[in-house]
Formats: sequence, C-alpha cells, structure tokens
Amino acid sequence: MHLARTLRESYVVGRAVVRVLADSTRTGEIHKVEEITGRAAYRRVLAAAPGVDRLLRDRPELSSERVDFAALRRLPADTLGGAYVRHLDRHGLSADSQATHASFVDDPDMAYLMRRYRQTHDVWHALLGLGIEGHEEVVVHAFSWGQLRLPVSAMVVLFGAIKHMVLERRWATLRHALLEAYRVGRDAAPLIGVAWEDLWARPIDEVRATYRLRPLNRAWLD
Repeated sequence: MHLARTLRESYVVGRAVVRVLADSTRTGEIHKVEEITGRAAYRRVLAAAPGVDRLLRDRPELSSERVDFAALRRLPADTLGGAYVRHLDRHGLSADSQATHASFVDDPDMAYLMRRYRQTHDVWHALLGLGIEGHEEVVVHAFSWGQLRLPVSAMVVLFGAIKHMVLERRWATLRHALLEAYRVGRDAAPLIGVAWEDLWARPIDEVRATYRLRPLNRAWLD
C-alpha cells in the first residue's frame, strides 16, 4: 500500500512538473507538488514556528468571505492592507484562487497551514514589491526557500530560472535577485505564523521593519 501510494504520488509530481514547465500559470499543479513533497518541512513548521498555535486555534482565512476587501481599498496605499489589495487589483487576482484545499495531505492542521501559506503568497509579493511575471514568481520562491525550505520552492527556482531567466536573458535577475531574495527570506523573522489580518492598517514599511524585510531592487527585475 505504501509503495503504491509512493509510486502514484511520484507520477503526479512528475506530470505536474512537465505541465508547469509548459505553462507557468498552472498553480494547481504547483500546489500538488507542494503537498506531496512538503510534508516533512511542514511538520517542522508545525512543531516550531512562532504564531502557528494561534493560527491553528483561530483558523483565519484570506478569502472574500472572511476579509472585507472594500475596507482594504479604503486604506492608504502605503499600509500593508492597502498595498496588498492594490497588488491584487493591479494584476486581476482574487484571494479566493489561493484558498484551495489540500488533496494529498491527511493531517488537518498541516492541510490548513498549506492553505494559509498559499493565501499569504500575495501578501509576500506586496512586502517584497514584486509583480506576477514568471521571473518574479521564481524570485518569490527563492524568498520562500529562505523562509521554509519547501522542496517545491527549490524546484521552481531551478526550473524557473532556466525558463524565465536564462532563456529570457534576464541576467541581472539570475545573478542578483535570486540570491538577494533568498537572503531576505533567510534573515527575516518567520512569517508563516503571522496574523496579517491584525496588521492591515499599519504602514507597510513599519511591518517590513518589524519582520526584518525589505523590498527587492527593481533594477534587477525589470
């Protein structure tokens, strides 16, 4: 039974990687890889990351049912909530698209934490000052690798760097932004357990300072 599951999941991962290489926007395939390959990393997070106990108790969700996005749009652009919702609106994104449930995880706490990570992905974009072009998504995963050591992030960085940096000749991004994003993620405070909902009205620069973050240099990305 264990061998059969391992073989089935290996097939799912391999197929997902091929599909994402063909179309980088297939986030559902990335989620499958995250769930199958990330269980050990998430067990470490569940055991040690600050703030996770509160998240598991309260189960907040970044979704249209739980967050007043109209209120966020009334916040100044230099607040965390204002920057986050403007990122969503600018790129035609919906927080609900990231609120997908895990299909390959049996532990309900781990499944929730994976969904929370997906939901806060665009908060990280806003904090880092990154858009959603393919090479920028790769840079976000370099940051995520510094934070969480998720195998899916290593895979995105490896294959994404080839597709969106080498083949697109984004040499500054390849040479500078990946390493810088990794260092920012490594040196920042742990973010997976942060209740962002409590911080919407705070200036985004203040939030960055609190968690030892900084936006990345746009000159390496454009």
